[in-house]
Amino acid sequence: MLRSWSVRISLLAALLLVLGPLLALSGLLSGLYGFLLYGLAAVVGLLGVVAGLIAALRGRVAHGLTAVALGLAVVLVVVFPGFASGGRPRINDISTDLEDVPAFAQAGALPENKGRDMAYPEEFKPIVRDFYKKLAPLRVGAPPEAVFQQALVLAREQSGWQVTAVDPQTRTFEGVVETRLFRFRDDFVVRVRPDGDGTRVDMRSKSRVGKGDLGANAERIDRFLQALASRVGAGAENAESGR
Repeated sequence: MLRSWSVRISLLAALLLVLGPLLALSGLLSGLYGFLLYGLAAVVGLLGVVAGLIAALRGRVAHGLTAVALGLAVVLVVVFPGFASGGRPRINDISTDLEDVPAFAQAGALPENKGRDMAYPEEFKPIVRDFYKKLAPLRVGAPPEAVFQQALVLAREQSGWQVTAVDPQTRTFEGVVETRLFRFRDDFVVRVRPDGDGTRVDMRSKSRVGKGDLGANAERIDRFLQALASRVGAGAENAESGR
């Protein structure tokens, strides 16, 4: 079987598919380069499919179909998350408050963010309003200080999360999330403010790499605010407006 170039090409695609995440997880490659290897696997896999079809047409049916099946499997593994994302917009910075976006006071000073603009892009705001309509601040009946402490504890409990700065005066804290597969590092900030007789919690999450996030930042915010709502108890509700 290994004498067939079509199969070799598809096997190379499968190897790249594994090596990309593996080298990123081990720290031998950055998340970006690991992801590029992962993406390259789809290109090589597609070449394997074409080579397999040519081999099958030339009479090497078994080798050709093997190459097609393996190459197609690699392509599907790489591209499926993009299709499964539901056509999410190519933005990488999400906030529950688009009128007064929580600012990164400390994240810009991190070496990894040197030279990076941490301001919220104005062009993202209408996109977030239109696409992430259910994403909203968390409003709870508990006092702000208690909610702030609970949010801080919850963030520190999250796997892959690191709280890097805490400002008790403004009840905000910032941190970094390291993703599991490619160890991408994303920045987040949580802000707690009084809201009538209760408390309002806003969160912003921003990817450092890529123009799109496949909805990861919005999902991170939603999961965190839901977990916080459960922790602080009755009286919590997601706001439907007020952005």
